[in-house]
Amino acid sequence: MRVIENNQVLRRYELFEQGDLAGFVQYSMSGDELWLHYTQLKRRYKSEEVIDALFLHILEDVLRRRLALMPFCPAMRAFMVERPDYTQLVPPLWQDRFLAAPAVPRRPMDSVRYTGSPKRRSTATHAHDGHQVAVWSGHAAQGQQRPDPSYANGMTLPLAGT
Repeated sequence: MRVIENNQVLRRYELFEQGDLAGFVQYSMSGDELWLHYTQLKRRYKSEEVIDALFLHILEDVLRRRLALMPFCPAMRAFMVERPDYTQLVPPLWQDRFLAAPAVPRRPMDSVRYTGSPKRRSTATHAHDGHQVAVWSGHAAQGQQRPDPSYANGMTLPLAGT
């Protein structure tokens, strides 16, 4: 069962799937304007259906409460470009900025922050003198090469507090 709530204490619209917090849209209020900042979703709930349900609920709530909407969230902007019937929620002076069709069309899912990433391996290592150094913290799945520990112009960089 899907439930969407406006958590006014944390200032976010929360989406629950079977009682599990699947994701949320963070917002703030400025007078009678609702400023949407970003959308975050657990990776296992990544689907257009989930995002559509969350965004439609928010748009209907903004409409019902007679608020103006400032969609700083790029996922919501992409969603609204596909649904021009909600453009009146954005103040007319801001519609060109927020609702202009991008040069390269984007899906709302492309701009959502996802948590629960694939497993990462610890890449910390010890230098020859026994101090811990930061080597690399990228995603191996993205095809990045692991740099040599002496990547900083021949010097190793100690971690903070060592």
